Amino acid sequence: MTLLADRPTAGPQGAPSASFGYVTPRSRWSRFGHRLGSEGGLFFLFAYAVYQAIAWLLDWKYLDFEGDAVSRVANGFYVLHSRDPHLGAIGFVWNPLSSVADIPLLLFNSFWPALASHDVAGTTVSALAMAGAVYQLNALLREWKVNVVPRVLLTLFFLGNPMILLFGGNGMSEGLYLFAMVATARYLLRWLRQDDLASLVYAASALGIAYLERSEPVAAALLAAPFVCWVSFTRSPGDRRSRVWSGLTDAVILVAPIVTCFLAWAAVSWVIVGQPFEQFTSKYGNAALIANSHIPKGHLSTRVIHELHGILYLAPALPVILVAALLVATYRRDAQIWVLVTVLGGCLGFTMVTYLLNAIFPWYRYYIMVVPIEVLLVGILFAQPVRIYRAGAAPPPVEPEPDPVAEGPYGSSRRSQQERRRRTRGYVGAAIATVVTLALLIPSIPGTMKGMDNPTIAPDTDLYFGYIWHKHPNADDKAAKAAFPAVESIASYIDKQHFANGDIVVDTADNCIPNVVTDVDNPRVFVITNDRDFQRVLDDPLTFGAHYLMVQGNGSSQTDAVGQQYPGIDKANWAHLAHAFPSEGFCVNFRLYKVTGHPQGTY
Repeated sequence: MTLLADRPTAGPQGAPSASFGYVTPRSRWSRFGHRLGSEGGLFFLFAYAVYQAIAWLLDWKYLDFEGDAVSRVANGFYVLHSRDPHLGAIGFVWNPLSSVADIPLLLFNSFWPALASHDVAGTTVSALAMAGAVYQLNALLREWKVNVVPRVLLTLFFLGNPMILLFGGNGMSEGLYLFAMVATARYLLRWLRQDDLASLVYAASALGIAYLERSEPVAAALLAAPFVCWVSFTRSPGDRRSRVWSGLTDAVILVAPIVTCFLAWAAVSWVIVGQPFEQFTSKYGNAALIANSHIPKGHLSTRVIHELHGILYLAPALPVILVAALLVATYRRDAQIWVLVTVLGGCLGFTMVTYLLNAIFPWYRYYIMVVPIEVLLVGILFAQPVRIYRAGAAPPPVEPEPDPVAEGPYGSSRRSQQERRRRTRGYVGAAIATVVTLALLIPSIPGTMKGMDNPTIAPDTDLYFGYIWHKHPNADDKAAKAAFPAVESIASYIDKQHFANGDIVVDTADNCIPNVVTDVDNPRVFVITNDRDFQRVLDDPLTFGAHYLMVQGNGSSQTDAVGQQYPGIDKANWAHLAHAFPSEGFCVNFRLYKVTGHPQGTY
C-alpha cells in the first residue's frame, strides 16, 4: 500500500533512516558544527569574542557600568535573590527581555557574585545578542547573493562600528534589540522572495521578541503590516475577495505575536501594579523623568537639528546612500527596499518622533538603528532584485539553457566563451561593489567616533565612557571613574554592620542603589520598591521589622519614595541619623536613619 511505502525505512539499529528526515544525535551535532564553521558561524564566533573582550574590559579593568545596564541586571536579580523573590519583581517600567535573559546566568550568582555586582550577566547577554545580530546581517547578505568580498566588508563595517562595539559589550538593551530587528528584516525579505509561510512566521516571532525588549518595534509592525498585505494581495491568485483575505491573513500573521506580547504585558502590569503602561504613567518612566529633569529641551527646531546631527555622525554618507538605493530599487523595480524602510526605518522613525515630542532623552544610543540601515542600504545595491507580479501575470521569460546537441560541434566552445565573459563581469562587478562599499562606509567609522566624543551629540556615551578615551579627563570623567568605588564604599559599610533581613527600606530607582543591592553580601537586608510589601513596610517600618530608612540627597527626588513620604525626617522625633554617605562619582549623598518610633501620630 502507499501508506506503507511512505514510511521511513529502518536504519541499522532499527531507527528511521536520516535520508527520510530523521535527524540522529550525531547528525544534529554535525549540523551544528557545520554552521559554526560556515561564514556566518565564523562571523558569530569572531564577533562574540570581540564583544566579550570589550565586556570584560569594562567589567574588570575600567569598572564602568552604565546605570540602565545595571538596573536591567538588578531587575533579574530581584526575581531570584531579593528579600521577596517573585517573578513580578522584574518590574514594569522597562520591557522585560534583557532582565529575563539575564536570569539563567544569575541563577549562579551565589557561586560567582560578579555576575550581578560587576554586570557580567548583562554584558555576556549583550555580547551574545550583538554577535547574533552580526550573524543575521551576514545571513541576510548571503541570501541576497551579494558577492563574497563586499559581503564580508559590509559585515565587518557593521561588526566594527564603534557604537556596535561599545553596546555589544556594555550590557545595555541595544544588542537584543538589533538582533531581533535584523532577524525580522531577514526573514521578511526571505518571505518576499519565496512566499513561504515559515519565513513570515519567523519574522513575526522576531518582531514580537523585539517588542519585549524595546517599544520601537510597534512602529515597524504598523508600517510593515500594510506592506505585507499589499504584497500578498498582489501576487495571490483567485478573485478579488480571496486575494483581500489572503493579504489580511498574512498581515495578521505578521502582527499577531507583537499584539499578543503588547496586550499580555499590559495585562500583567495592570493586574500587578494597577497600571497597564508603567513606562508612560509611572513616576520612574521616561516621560516623568524628562518632565522633571534639568536637561534643556529646546525648541522643536533645536531637536530636529540634534537628530540630524546624531544620524549624520553615525552615517555621514546616509543621504547619498539612501538616494542611490531608492534610484536603483526604482530602476530594477525591487520591492526589497520597502522591507528595510518599514521594518528598520520604522524603528528609527519611532525614535525620532518620540524625541521630537520630548518623550525620550537625547541619547546617542537611540539612533543606533542607523548603523544596520546604512550597511543594508549599501548591500541592496548589489542584491538580486525581487519584483512583485500581479496574480496571473507571467514573469519575464527565462533564457533556456543551451542544448549541446542542437548547437553542434561549436556549442562547447561558444559556451566556454560565454562562461568566461560571465566570470569577467562577475569579477568586475565585485571590484566595483568593493570600491563603492569602502567609499560609502569608511566615513561612518570616524564620524561615529566623533559623535561619541561630543557631549552635545552623545551626552550618554560621553558621560559614562568618555574617560576611557579622553587624554585629559574632565569633571564628568572623574565622576564616572569614581562611580563604582562609591558603590563599593556604601556596600562595604552595610556589610560591616551585619544588618538583619528586611532592616533597611530604600527606593532602588537611583542609579547607584541597584548596584549597591547587587554588590552587598546579603541583599535581603533591603526592603525595596520591587517587594510586594514595600509600601506597607514604608508606612510603618517598626511594625514590620524594618529599623532603617535610606534617603537620597535632600529627600525630594521623585525617584525616592522614602524621601517623598518623609520629607522632614531629619527633624522627626521618631528617627535619627545613623550614617551619611557623601556624594561621590554619580552617587548622590545618602543618609541612613535609624527608626526609633512609629511615624503615625508623631510626624
